[in-house]
Amino acid sequence: MPKRGELTPLNGQHMRETTFIQQNQQKWAKYEERLYQSCPDADQLREMFVHITDDLAYARTFYPNRSVHHYLNGLAQQIFRLFHRSQYPPFGQILSFWTDEMPRLLWESRRALGLSFGLFILSMAIGVVSSHADPDFARYILGEQYVNMTLENIERGDPMAVYKNTPPLGMSIGIAANNVSVALMTVLSGVFTSLGTVLILIRNGIMVGVFQYFFIERGLFWPSFLTIWIHGTLEISAIIVAGAAGLTIGSGLLFPGTYTRRQAFQRSARRGIFLFLGLVPVFVLAAFFEGFLTRHTEAPDALRLSFILLSLLLVLGYFVALPWWKARQRSFENVFNFYEPVIPMREPILFSAIKNPAETLSDAFRLLFRHLSSVARYSLLASGATSGAWWLQKSVRPARLSLPNASSALFSANDARSWLAQVGNLHEPFLLGAEALLLCTISVACLRLLQREMPEDFRNAHRGRWYWPLAIGSVICCAGTLVIANNLGTVVAYSWAVFLSLWLNSLYFSFVGQRLPLYRLLFQPRAWLGAGVIGLVSGALFGLSLIANPLTVGALVEFFRWLIPAQAEWQQTYYQLASMLWVSFSFHICWMLATWGGALEYFSLREKEVAWYLFQKIDQVGICSCIRGLARE
Repeated sequence: MPKRGELTPLNGQHMRETTFIQQNQQKWAKYEERLYQSCPDADQLREMFVHITDDLAYARTFYPNRSVHHYLNGLAQQIFRLFHRSQYPPFGQILSFWTDEMPRLLWESRRALGLSFGLFILSMAIGVVSSHADPDFARYILGEQYVNMTLENIERGDPMAVYKNTPPLGMSIGIAANNVSVALMTVLSGVFTSLGTVLILIRNGIMVGVFQYFFIERGLFWPSFLTIWIHGTLEISAIIVAGAAGLTIGSGLLFPGTYTRRQAFQRSARRGIFLFLGLVPVFVLAAFFEGFLTRHTEAPDALRLSFILLSLLLVLGYFVALPWWKARQRSFENVFNFYEPVIPMREPILFSAIKNPAETLSDAFRLLFRHLSSVARYSLLASGATSGAWWLQKSVRPARLSLPNASSALFSANDARSWLAQVGNLHEPFLLGAEALLLCTISVACLRLLQREMPEDFRNAHRGRWYWPLAIGSVICCAGTLVIANNLGTVVAYSWAVFLSLWLNSLYFSFVGQRLPLYRLLFQPRAWLGAGVIGLVSGALFGLSLIANPLTVGALVEFFRWLIPAQAEWQQTYYQLASMLWVSFSFHICWMLATWGGALEYFSLREKEVAWYLFQKIDQVGICSCIRGLARE
């Protein structure tokens, strides 16, 4: 007689599905009871996982399209997650990223790290040599206002007074936000075959060299060194590592190796993004030092020098020595390689899986590239409608509206602020309402495109519906997002857009079994983390689109000048209109990315909270469809 849990073949063939379920259902029920215990034993979990995977392998072989296969797969996932948590508590899982996975990424990116360091040091040397050769070079790099303010502080006997003029808390928050955005821009600029990352590294290196030589030239090297490098040791080191992350992203495009260029880029992009996420605490700590510690120039020199040396020891120990030591001890062989699996662009998106923010963002990018023609079409139509509404409003009240100037050959963020200030202005309700209606329409189009990606059974259970109360509420929320973008910036606005997408999904699929209300999402750290990551990436992409504006808008203006020769004022109008179209087009594309990211985050959070899909499959276990009285196995 076989033992309970063993698979018994019938007449040399595999058993029927109903017999398989009857033979093992008591064992599975016992396993489910153990899963709900407060502290399950690790050895029991290991034994359960081995038995369930054996049953799952058998079900995959003989019942690949049956419900028992899905049930066992979900049960195996639950056991695996619980076993992983029993080995690593929640705080331990977060800590293991910086103790195991981040050193592995640093070791595998060591060549890019060395190249980034070399570029930064060379750029600092260029800044020093240029400042020595041209006394006015510092004014060109640092700006007239900052140089004049610093000279006044030197005359008053307090050259480092710039660090004392702002309250420490507000200063730390502002510096942290700025440093994180600069680092993210450095990382994402790697998509331009690393050229954008190289330019940002050179710019920051020259700026640091000019800034330090500005005080050396006036005999203030030691006071400036003891003040600047209290926070600069961590801050500059993190910028160099961010440069290595950007070079890593670009290497996937330049040197794909045995992968296709798209697969190599997917792999390198995941590595670069994870490197950036590991740097965020370093930037926050550096901003805290700059806001609260740098201002104390009256502290003893020995204390400040010791603090700088300790910071340098921490940087060298974590970014250089720890990865080298772990590689020598072969510790990386036991670390899960979370970025190696390359997901094909046409691989179906899993709506029932629990994903981290990086995986959600990766799926959002896959949706963006899959529906690139629809994305471009919707964004162009929305941009044209926005421009039409602007010109219509300008014809009524010409004094209230103005387009950005084309006086500079380089495009600045003032153009984006000018456009956002007009479409997100409460004093311009026509423009605000028109753009909010367009954003609401784009969001619904994103949900409909997302619904096409669902499997047939999942789509039948998630038939979305759209009704007037939801439409009115969505337009109001979109208008609020524009106001936020105008006052707080696009990164905050895109983060809010993720929460808006979570709410839209909750209502759009409202009649489906168990839905997750928005108030429950607001109390989940995962939702805040996902919204922050997706908002940062969307805002950074919008910033990159502004950097690319001179090439795009300049080429478009030249095309109009060649096609329709015009006077100088009309050329100015061409530039202004093309600039507004480009900013609007980029804003709408990034909005669609944030909307898809929020939608996918909703399904992941809902599955984590209520396990809707898993319970649906459990309810279907043992239910077989019949054809003319015969069970279809």
